[in-house]
Amino acid sequence: MEDPSRRRRVSIFTDNNGLRIAFGTLGCKVNQVEIEALREEFLQNGYQLVEFSDTADIYVINTCAVTGTAEKKSRALMRRAKRKNPSGLVIVTGCYGQVAAQSISELPEVDLVVPNNDKEYLLDILS
Repeated sequence: MEDPSRRRRVSIFTDNNGLRIAFGTLGCKVNQVEIEALREEFLQNGYQLVEFSDTADIYVINTCAVTGTAEKKSRALMRRAKRKNPSGLVIVTGCYGQVAAQSISELPEVDLVVPNNDKEYLLDILS
């Protein structure tokens, strides 16, 4: 059976210079630390970091699944990102993305679900 997190593939970016990327995170301090590390990695590789409320080419959402409220907030971030830029790439990772990969990958506002244990390879996945 096909892994739902791999079902949709992103188009390969041949030139990431100047691509605007926004990170949103919910949940624990681990999620916050992981997003800070990803922000730094993308910045060092030529991406332009923008606030999640700004228009971006790529939105990365590090989700939480501890409570139903956290899941609801995660889905709201997904919708907000796609509304902000309908042609932008919305990537979901984190605990909610891990435990509900199939259902999240079927949401029209989500372009890619990256399993929690693969989020450290996000830059490679997009390259």
